[in-house]
Amino acid sequence: MAGKIKNNRYLINAPAGSGKTTYIRNKLKSICFNKPESKILCITYTNRAANELKKDLENTNITASTIHSYINDLISPFYSHKEALDLYWEIYEKKINERIKNITDDENIKKSNQYYFEKYGELSEKTVRENLLALSYGETSFTSLYTGKLSHNDLLMFANKLIKKYPILLRKIGDKYNYIFIDEYQDTSAYVLRIFDDAVENRENIQLYLFGDRMQQIYKNYDGSFEERLKEFDTSKRLETNFRSIGKIVSILNNIYNDTSFKQQPTESNKDVVSDIMPQVIISSNVQKCIYDLQKKFPEILTLYLMNKEKYQEIGAKNLYNAYDNMEEYSFGRKYSPADILSDMSSDNPDILMKFLFLLDKIMNFYINENYGMVISLCKKESRYFDFSQFKIKKHTDKKLIKSKFDKLKEEYERDGCLIREVIQCLFDNGFIQESVKNNFEERTEYQEVLDTAVIEVKNLANYLNMPHISTQHGVKGESHPSVIFIASDNNSTPNVRMYPFFELWSKLEFSLPQFEALFYSYGRIIEEVETELGMKISELTAETHNKNEKNKAILVKYSNEILETYQGNILFDALCKDDFTAYLAKQNVSNAKKIFKITKIEGILTAYKLFYVGCSRARKNLIVVVDANKLDGFRESFVNKMEEIGFSVLCK
Repeated sequence: MAGKIKNNRYLINAPAGSGKTTYIRNKLKSICFNKPESKILCITYTNRAANELKKDLENTNITASTIHSYINDLISPFYSHKEALDLYWEIYEKKINERIKNITDDENIKKSNQYYFEKYGELSEKTVRENLLALSYGETSFTSLYTGKLSHNDLLMFANKLIKKYPILLRKIGDKYNYIFIDEYQDTSAYVLRIFDDAVENRENIQLYLFGDRMQQIYKNYDGSFEERLKEFDTSKRLETNFRSIGKIVSILNNIYNDTSFKQQPTESNKDVVSDIMPQVIISSNVQKCIYDLQKKFPEILTLYLMNKEKYQEIGAKNLYNAYDNMEEYSFGRKYSPADILSDMSSDNPDILMKFLFLLDKIMNFYINENYGMVISLCKKESRYFDFSQFKIKKHTDKKLIKSKFDKLKEEYERDGCLIREVIQCLFDNGFIQESVKNNFEERTEYQEVLDTAVIEVKNLANYLNMPHISTQHGVKGESHPSVIFIASDNNSTPNVRMYPFFELWSKLEFSLPQFEALFYSYGRIIEEVETELGMKISELTAETHNKNEKNKAILVKYSNEILETYQGNILFDALCKDDFTAYLAKQNVSNAKKIFKITKIEGILTAYKLFYVGCSRARKNLIVVVDANKLDGFRESFVNKMEEIGFSVLCK
């Protein structure tokens, strides 16, 4: 049971368009003016957000950083300590030996192992131990097991375990800062939230502020396990004004949220503004033609697409998508999906190779367009990739040498059939990147298939993403736009988005985000309990392990009955799950068992719910939602009624 409200912890709900960044910056200015000696830590989700907070606030008492950068700075002094290395081996020894033996006979692992062997002359646990003298943060989604470079996820996991060994790290946070601001708390992992919550425990001289909006929780960082602690935070302060959208759109957003606790008001200047287009839903039997006609009629309108496998094939980046889709780290249910990686052209892309490839394409476009100043500027700025010494210009011959090298790179980059691997080799051969950068890509097992993909697919993808007035729904948490078209679509692989099942459920039932999240998190925990008791994942169940193992069947039957009792009367459970549980108890087979003990249906509908809200929230004045008429069978009338009820006009084409 949650304890009483703690007076040094604050949870501030900040929905889309609520002026959150301005509020935080004003709060920082106020603290700096009234309590100039105070030390302030601001944790943000992206580098861009960190820079935005620090803008015009030249104060050495303010530290603004992404969570990974801060945690890395916090624990990096321990990376070469024996205790930290011992902890690393305690966690990864089994995986390292499995990788060395290549027990799955994986061709990519074989290539990676051969690379290590050629570099060190031997590959064994003893060799890896001898060469692994210090850990580091690899700034990628994969931990490089042989070199101790921690991935994004593993950095946070390792920090959590290390802090338990070194409690001084918690004191280091609590002793240094008087204020801690965590932006986008809904996308912050629960154990990171616990680190900061523990750091301020029983300290009256420090205040912790969490800012965010649960409806914008698109990423899978947070697992719901911090919910009880959140109940102890003071939630009396809310940002209730929407500075972005006109009154009609704010009303629609409130109706989608369907919870008075999160209700927003438009500004007085926006309250009665009349839109050029009444917020509308267009039900079309030919979605592509409908989109084409709208874009022709409104050339400046922003079109929000869901990036799925079919879209990448249409763009000409099918093999690149498949290469990332085959990676375990981006597989179904993981923190990031292939579409997240392939849609993010910013410096915050969590995949180090794709981030580099987007950067390289940008540099090559500048070079091809003879914008040599930007080429040199970018290469110097990105010194983590490019060898800074290669771009020093002291005399005219230096310019000629750099140009001749870039001409060779351009020739390779534009060569038909050129592979990503070959471009990276060309960069190295011409001295643009150091061996350590090349190794960072080539030594990773997971990247072998990407490296063997044609570079034209990177160019095709970058060209598509750079098109004006096109945005992916994975980048949906972006800037506002005067006019938005939201294209409703499903994706049953990665990412898991079930937009039309959401529309059907939403058309028939009244529910809110907190209700849906309560079911999602509790149901997910039950599945974890079931799998722990079984000693295996539900997906690993076979007819033999289910039908012939009475113990396994008894566990599943026990939980099925308990779940039916626990969720009795829950309208969402009744609509989404109850019939499947009844079917399993009536006919206990492995197929029916796998239907009920998985979270994918609930997760896909919840993700669609959030995407729909966030997509609509990007519109300042004009909003159009395009829906496929062929996918409304059985609930079209109720869907139309629902959309009209929340404030849309509905047009059928």
